[in-house]
Amino acid sequence: MVFVYTGKGRRQAQNDDAPPEQRKCAKQACAIQWCLAKRDHKEHLCKNFIDDWQDCCEKARAVAALEAAAAADKKVADGKGAK
Repeated sequence: MVFVYTGKGRRQAQNDDAPPEQRKCAKQACAIQWCLAKRDHKEHLCKNFIDDWQDCCEKARAVAALEAAAAADKKVADGKGAK
């Protein structure tokens, strides 16, 4: 089970139905929170962390889209697609 930072030292279990970018990019999201907390919430000082997170999200969405397309193709090939 993956845990996500929720503030004040509390940890909360991540939902299994969370979007792919939330599940796969939690490390980068936590790095952003850490950076903002250390640098008085000045986003321009944490730009590299934010860019890393955005890149991760884009990659996660692309992989999820490919997986969904492959699953749809498999259904059609198996004859289980919509008629």
